[in-house]
Amino acid sequence: MFAKHILVKGQALPPIDPGVMYEFVIAGNGVFIRARRPELEAMIPVSWCEIRGLPEVEPYVRMTAGQVPLACTRAILDELLRDLPDESLVWLTLEAGVLRMIKPPQVATASAVHPVAPYDPRGASAFLDIHSHNSLEPFFSTDDDKDETGFRIFAVFGRLDRSPCVTARIGIYGYYWRLDAEDVFDLPDGVQDALEAMLNADASAEKEVLHGLTPDQS
Repeated sequence: MFAKHILVKGQALPPIDPGVMYEFVIAGNGVFIRARRPELEAMIPVSWCEIRGLPEVEPYVRMTAGQVPLACTRAILDELLRDLPDESLVWLTLEAGVLRMIKPPQVATASAVHPVAPYDPRGASAFLDIHSHNSLEPFFSTDDDKDETGFRIFAVFGRLDRSPCVTARIGIYGYYWRLDAEDVFDLPDGVQDALEAMLNADASAEKEVLHGLTPDQS
């Protein structure tokens, strides 16, 4: 069985059925999808809505090993920087409680990257899939949406040549939910979540405009 449907009736959900790939949870605040693998467990919204008479639930993402440690984040960044001006791809696996970074043989250009072996079993076992956008802004493209259909966390690093930032999301078989980068990675100084970087840039631009106004204009 691929999927199971659960109607929330009490305050506690039953454990995720190990015999299914994922479960749909129908709750008072919408429909959610949840799944579990040894490295990761998550429940994320499919559709927010009011369903009267049912208890509400809270979405969550739990990484078995916790936040990617700083040394590992730095090693990932070093690998991505080494491949500039091309994009780059790395995977993280968790084996016997130990994080392992894998850089598969890949075909990379300044605008795309993919593994030479599309069905590399190491990619299937990775719980965190990371690629770079070299000097460009990090974002998830329509091609990413087509490719990232499994159950894992995905991240994109960008602006690597000046002020690196990263965007992250979890995917559960085609459903996605944005994550704060700090919830996934222990980030080195100077590396920001992409949304935070964008908001800071907008605030700086607004401040510059205001400083350029004369007293009468402001």
